[in-house]
Amino acid sequence: MRKFLILILSICTLSAVAQTSISDCEGAIVLCGDLYTETQASFSSGNVFEATGACNQGLEQSSVWYTFTVQQDGNLSFILDPLNDADDYDWGLFNITTGGCAGLGATSPEVGCNSYGVFGTNGPTGISSANGGSGTSNGPGDLNGPAFNADLPVVVGQSYALVVMNWSNSFDGYTIDFGQSTASLYDQVPPVPISATTDCSNLTVVLTFSEPIVATSVQPTDFTVTGPSGTITVQSVTANNPTMADVFTIQLANQVLIGGTYTLNITNTTGFVEDACGNLGTQSITFEISDPIDFEVATTTACNGFGGSVVISSIIGGDGNYTLNFNGTNQTQFNLTNVVGGNYTATITDGNGCLRSIPVTVPNQDIQVSIPSQDSLTCLNSTTELIGVEVLPAQNVSYAWTGAGLTSTTIANPTATAPGVLNLVVTNLDNGCSDSETIEIYAGDVYALDLSTMILPNIITLKQDELNDDWRAILAADPLLDLTVLFLEYDLTVFNRWGGKVFESTATSKYWNAADVATGTYFYLFHYKTDCGTAVEETVEGTILVVE
Repeated sequence: MRKFLILILSICTLSAVAQTSISDCEGAIVLCGDLYTETQASFSSGNVFEATGACNQGLEQSSVWYTFTVQQDGNLSFILDPLNDADDYDWGLFNITTGGCAGLGATSPEVGCNSYGVFGTNGPTGISSANGGSGTSNGPGDLNGPAFNADLPVVVGQSYALVVMNWSNSFDGYTIDFGQSTASLYDQVPPVPISATTDCSNLTVVLTFSEPIVATSVQPTDFTVTGPSGTITVQSVTANNPTMADVFTIQLANQVLIGGTYTLNITNTTGFVEDACGNLGTQSITFEISDPIDFEVATTTACNGFGGSVVISSIIGGDGNYTLNFNGTNQTQFNLTNVVGGNYTATITDGNGCLRSIPVTVPNQDIQVSIPSQDSLTCLNSTTELIGVEVLPAQNVSYAWTGAGLTSTTIANPTATAPGVLNLVVTNLDNGCSDSETIEIYAGDVYALDLSTMILPNIITLKQDELNDDWRAILAADPLLDLTVLFLEYDLTVFNRWGGKVFESTATSKYWNAADVATGTYFYLFHYKTDCGTAVEETVEGTILVVE
């Protein structure tokens, strides 16, 4: 039974400085055909000095590595034939199923080795009972023949690494023919996706294949993702190995915002989603995407740096089982109080470890009210306007005064009419922050009201030119002082020459301006009483001349 094998050259990164090559097991050529021809033999031992078999005395020189995986049980046979029979090619074979290339000679045991040859005449070597092969290790030189080993029984699933060394440093090369093998070495099974998972961002899909595929030719257009959000464009594809890879990270162009069952389809638009032996992967795979985590944040203002709050609500997405971390500290509740104003980060994590972070700003309102000292109240100064009330910084506030003797309780500068303690609360109308201050209005020393200089005018004018316009008692020492507010009793009655009453004072009309009388002489009767200082009560009679 003939088998067909295809050759793929695989090179992977060994370190940040050096790369593996076909002279290293990790960069081994994948055999996928019966016959492989090497026309330019290697003169390198690669970047890693590796085991090559007991018959080669552990030496590695001018090496090329090959690898294959058994597809069906049987015997392995191959003929390594130099293009120039005089050339000396030796080889070693290792079972790397368990230990991989890193375990060569240990966990990846040697299963065949041949370095038999005679100077000047070498010719073919390999594994072939039909060509007189015997044993599993022959050589070195002409000490332990023959040039061929006996056929090697192999089992499906086993992987092997074959090293061929060009001891003659020949430029001519060789062929390797696996045509006599009864085991099937040719991989005819296309690669299939076996898992697809998303990360918490709902922006990537990690796709795992059943076997390594050629990574360098895979393009974003070879994949589509469809589901409840419609068709989602694949933006980029990154392989876990630059040459042969079985895991690919697929970056989606947009975050998936609607959870549900999605299908990842292999379109093979570029025709290169294939394994090392040319089998194309075309199957699709379904997978689940959760709704992305989202939540709402509400804050209240901190006042003078303290007392703000943060409420986390309406959490959706993920798998539930949410926890909150607020600015690096795990929380047991989603309603946080007494938060200092400032910038924070709220992070919700679900039961799968997926998380969503949102920046949170707790506003701060500085507010401070101050009231300077105020004038004291006396009998001469029975009221005082509360001046100099200041709110810093300036803001939209309401005023609430409490205390006795205020003309208003909702303005910044009310008038106090009685001594006592007054309290003011100012409240920011936009965020509710407030501050308070207390001021005491004192009763001052009692000043005596000296009425000895009180003048009772005897003439008034009808001109209303603000000179002698009305009749009122005047204190010579302070002519602008309104004496009426200092009198406990104040009664003024004016009569004409016939005894008719033409004016009588009231609580709201205490001054006589004679506007409704004719010129002439009038008589008045004035009674007053005061206890501002020395108590005085007196009734005075007199005449008033009204002139133009």
